[in-house]
Amino acid sequence: MLQLEFFPRTELKSLSDFQRLESVSLSLLDRTRLTGHLEFFQTPKANDVIRRQHSNMVDKILGFRTKYVEEMLVADARGFDPEGSHETWGPKIHDGVQTWVGLDIQTLQTPYSECLRILQLLKIKPYQQVIDLGAAYGRMGIVIGGMFIKNSFTGFEYVKARVEEGNRVFKEMGFNRCQLIQQDLFSKDFELPEADIYFIYDYGQVDHIHHTLNQIAKIAVKRPVKVVARGQFSRRIISDKHEWLDLKYEGKLEEQFSIYTAYIV
Repeated sequence: MLQLEFFPRTELKSLSDFQRLESVSLSLLDRTRLTGHLEFFQTPKANDVIRRQHSNMVDKILGFRTKYVEEMLVADARGFDPEGSHETWGPKIHDGVQTWVGLDIQTLQTPYSECLRILQLLKIKPYQQVIDLGAAYGRMGIVIGGMFIKNSFTGFEYVKARVEEGNRVFKEMGFNRCQLIQQDLFSKDFELPEADIYFIYDYGQVDHIHHTLNQIAKIAVKRPVKVVARGQFSRRIISDKHEWLDLKYEGKLEEQFSIYTAYIV
């Protein structure tokens, strides 16, 4: 069994280094230690293909069973819609909600290296609360749990199986400040909790994104907030309809996100 007491001398500079870790039997202590090292979440090269391959390997090293969970979801959806695709399967089995069942898992989730980059740009401070809206398996929580141990993470995700799998890994790793909650973000009785930082993605329909941003605006009346929007769709909506958000950082080249601040007075 590989032990990583010597980790500072272990280089993670290429995908082959991650493949080596993926191929050996790591103890829970080894995996936990890995998440405390910056190099573990940094992609060897800054291109989309390498970022996705790197994130897939990190998932496997940490013990995520995302492939199994997604295959079960697709099998369930095929029973209702044999000729469907990721465009139709989610709504078929989740009461009309677009949950992207059948979408490639590396497209569904934000790469680990991008999660790390976002948190670095935010200059996140100890004890700040982070909320992820549409969190899938909670990759952002993994980076926070390993690298930002004084911060708390809550991810809201509609699909129960994803929530259970993410929470299983959080619990196993001892990330007690990180949690996933099963939630329909657009339910009439859902009230968005206050937090310092919110992540939103290109999910649902235009009305859904407006609804979420309007909830954040109500919170921004009471306290300063930061909003990270990932994807062209969400950023365009903010630019066109939500002038109360002040653009502070716009991703360049390979980066697919923008960072905004707000405190409505």
